[in-house]
Amino acid sequence: MQLLITLTGSREIVLPFEHNHLLQAVIYHQIEQPALRSLLHDQGFAFGKRRFKLFAFSRLMGKFRVLGEKGEIAFTPPCRLVVCSPLLVVVEEMARGFLRQGQVYLGKNRLTVGSVEVRDTEVTENRITVRMLSPLTVYSTLENAGKPFTYYYSPFEPRFAELVRENLAKKYQLVFGQSADLAGFSITPVGVREQDLKVIRYKGTIIKGWMGKYRLTGKPELLTVALDAGLGAKNSQGFGCCEVVEERQKY
Repeated sequence: MQLLITLTGSREIVLPFEHNHLLQAVIYHQIEQPALRSLLHDQGFAFGKRRFKLFAFSRLMGKFRVLGEKGEIAFTPPCRLVVCSPLLVVVEEMARGFLRQGQVYLGKNRLTVGSVEVRDTEVTENRITVRMLSPLTVYSTLENAGKPFTYYYSPFEPRFAELVRENLAKKYQLVFGQSADLAGFSITPVGVREQDLKVIRYKGTIIKGWMGKYRLTGKPELLTVALDAGLGAKNSQGFGCCEVVEERQKY
């Protein structure tokens, strides 16, 4: 499921250009159950050596202007934020938190929660087109002259689709407790341009990801997990959140 949160205020929302960590803090703050907040924030859900938080969120969406001389960005309220998770308890807790608290502190900005809308994300078809609401990132740790480095893949490299599929299969197994049926799964860029590459600094780490539109094919329940848990890696850091859009072109 997805939550669409509208945030309002009486003045511009001024944020550092890289503010994923501030949005993430707002989301964690809405979870009032200490045990659940600790599970998501400190532990996550283990799959082998990896841990998944099983939630994702969008960029802050709305009219904005860049304050280049200060390295800041100023949004004009109202703004929208999408948060998603395949775990009903997480979605319900976040929705209650936003509604009960009624306001959030985003950096130094105090904002009012204007509305919280719940979106049903159940997929019933074998093909959907999605638009990224936050960059999709997948990567490998490689070596160069004996030194490890992180390589981020482009949607036009074959390994990109392979890593998205492998990542999605792990999330499916964590959610349902059984292996995913990956027959027919594919992800294809259908509206991705050079400028859709985004380079983001998250707590000092450079992360590369891609916006744009992608066609997903596969079992409906697997595509539902893609919408609920996010595509690719680093979802709980503000990557991989997406929404279904109408596929206008016939293939």
